[in-house]
Amino acid sequence: MPDAAANQMLATLTALDPLGDLPRTGWVVRGVVPAESLAAHTCQVAILVAMLVDALRASGVAVDGERALRMALVHDAAEARTGDIPMPHKTPAMTAALAELEARLAREMLPPALYADWAEQDAHVTLEARLVAAADKLQMLLKLALLTRAGRANGPAFEGMWTNPGNLRALDLAPVRALYEAIFARVGRPMPVTAQP
Repeated sequence: MPDAAANQMLATLTALDPLGDLPRTGWVVRGVVPAESLAAHTCQVAILVAMLVDALRASGVAVDGERALRMALVHDAAEARTGDIPMPHKTPAMTAALAELEARLAREMLPPALYADWAEQDAHVTLEARLVAAADKLQMLLKLALLTRAGRANGPAFEGMWTNPGNLRALDLAPVRALYEAIFARVGRPMPVTAQP
């Protein structure tokens, strides 16, 4: 009889497997086809989190890199079942219902320790969770810059992505702010004004 822990690992990997095939819907609804997969996005966010952890440590900030990476790896876990629902299509009521659904799905799909990581990042309170939230938005903006340069993301459908102050997170962290500034400078745009740190 197979080991229970091994079965749990296989169940989690099986539950998350659709992330490799599901596209980031925000790109698809704006006409970017083919679009990056949810798994490709997650991989990029995790790599970015690792680099930001190193940059924060180099600047003297104590950060738990393992926790941050664990959160990055599961931050979109529930989307293996819900798919990616882009911000412009979310009403406040839909956002609340989706948050409840995603929490239930993450609890069902992930073992307890990874669910705790998911829940921590979803709350966006700890330094590590704020770092993941910033990396999530930074990766999206960098992808937008790359798509724009390739001629695949031009026009009014993409304008709000550049001007939305909600896409700026954890600006009080110097390496995060520097990365935002570099992305906006690369595309010759001003950063939106935000009151958020």
